[in-house]
Amino acid sequence: MNVENHLILWNLVSLKILDVQRAELTIGDNLHTNQLTSSTLLYAINGRARLLLDGAGHQLESGYVCHAGKGAVVTICDITDHLEYYMIQYKATLPLPCSQDLLQLLASTETFEIQYGFAASPAAPLLQSLSRMEQEWNQPGAMAKLQVKSLFYQFICELMGQLQHRRMEQASPDTVLEAVRYMNAYYAEPITADTLAALLNCSSRTLQRMFNKRLSLGPIDYLMQIRIDKAKELLSRTNIGLKNIAEAVGYEDSYYFSRLFKRYTGVSPSMYRETMHHLKVDDSENDKLFAPKLEFESGEEKAASDPLEAAIRRSRRTIVHLKGELLLQRQPQKIAVLDPQFMDHMLALGELPAGSVIVNGDHSSVPEYLLDKQRSVKALGTMAEPDLEALRALEPDLIICTEFQQNIYRSLTHIAPTIMLERNRDWRETLRTIGRIMGKKLEAEQVLQQYRHKISGLKSALANKLHGQSVMMIRPRDNIIRLHTSAHRTAAILYSDLGLQPPKLAVDRKRTSSLIALEGLPELDVDHYFVLTDNKYKAWSEELQTTATWKNLRAVQQQHVYHAKSSIWIAYYGPIAMNQVVDQVAEVFLNAK
Repeated sequence: MNVENHLILWNLVSLKILDVQRAELTIGDNLHTNQLTSSTLLYAINGRARLLLDGAGHQLESGYVCHAGKGAVVTICDITDHLEYYMIQYKATLPLPCSQDLLQLLASTETFEIQYGFAASPAAPLLQSLSRMEQEWNQPGAMAKLQVKSLFYQFICELMGQLQHRRMEQASPDTVLEAVRYMNAYYAEPITADTLAALLNCSSRTLQRMFNKRLSLGPIDYLMQIRIDKAKELLSRTNIGLKNIAEAVGYEDSYYFSRLFKRYTGVSPSMYRETMHHLKVDDSENDKLFAPKLEFESGEEKAASDPLEAAIRRSRRTIVHLKGELLLQRQPQKIAVLDPQFMDHMLALGELPAGSVIVNGDHSSVPEYLLDKQRSVKALGTMAEPDLEALRALEPDLIICTEFQQNIYRSLTHIAPTIMLERNRDWRETLRTIGRIMGKKLEAEQVLQQYRHKISGLKSALANKLHGQSVMMIRPRDNIIRLHTSAHRTAAILYSDLGLQPPKLAVDRKRTSSLIALEGLPELDVDHYFVLTDNKYKAWSEELQTTATWKNLRAVQQQHVYHAKSSIWIAYYGPIAMNQVVDQVAEVFLNAK
């Protein structure tokens, strides 16, 4: 938990206190279970009991504080000492309009949804704020409610301060991961949603909600995928009878298993086995041919009369993406993309989408290499607000989006078949996927080969030139500075592909960025800065560079600051843009006078 990121959001949200109550439970009381209707803080004053948050256990004792979000299931049980506690329910929202960065920060930190708990020490400041909150909450008038909000902020300040000085105990173990591990180990056993939930000490409804949020499918759907994959292995590698295979993967009824297998793969179990044996492929090739991947058939392939080849192509049209599976009947001719990076990928393969969004309403943010191409592509709004009416009018064969359009995914599927790809996936893997969609797998590999050839020599040349000097990629935004870490997709080009040396703060496997104030830059003592700017934040970036703090940076004084366009380095994350990033780095360090 990055407390600094949480504090940024606490400082900006509009806050409404919904309820403040003090409750008591006596020894021997039965289970108390309810589903939270809002974000909630619970603080134990006295007593001892067990608290379950979506099945994750906490020991409630004096001074223990818990936080949970809307929809969490809370159970208090095993009361061994008279329990007294406060419960504060609140709602926090970002005022609109606000920057996309803040929305992404809110989504990544889940400040008002995250579950955690720890023993507060010292407890007195928290208890004092809560006691006064309760008194004021029960008083009439707007002034009393304002006092409650003020006291709540004091409570949050103390809470965040304590979290900065201790290792937070995460309230929620990875229940989904535990369920996945269990199903992978015991897929042949009779498993239902209820039995699985009972094993994990949560309700089936909670488990379903957690799976849908994490994997976009339910636990039983996931179990079915495991069983079908296991059945594929047995069919392709053994001569075991169909009835025995069905039983081995958890289905007593072989007829039901056959129908399920065909619905999932597009071919019957017997046809699958016959095809695999006919082709005489080895185990590694089996996965390539029959794993659900993004494949389409051309008109020539569609006309093929060989039933064996047709069966292979039917299986290849089963697509697994972030929202499950999609069966495509033909190669799409009109593709709409709801992330501009896909336009870069398609152009690298010699084509353009029929329609595309842009990053924001400012067309000047479109890279120069796409400006003249943009005129032939139908405008579909912005990445944050796609124009659904324009999308409907386009009548695309296929829509490609990312998890950025999570909230409108269902609406998109009503317009055309929709694939949701991971937005921050390595551009090379995305290019291979786009290449398969466009029927240009060979062209995609050629682009990748050219990129590998380019960076192979650069990496050693840069190492010889810089001798371990540190390089940082920063982006001034919203009166703060974003430092992009080694986990960031573009920073990985610098640190992994080109072998540049990151400063210690930029080494991170999980977070793609961290925020820092201008005053914190001198502590980094970085040798070289790439400063990413765009028109929206140009004024703030220029103002930052007039400050004494900036001018006194060692890198600034040595003229080791290089300006780059965020549209190229961040938004249009595709082969053309990334090649331009590499070219700019080479120009700065190897070709500059």
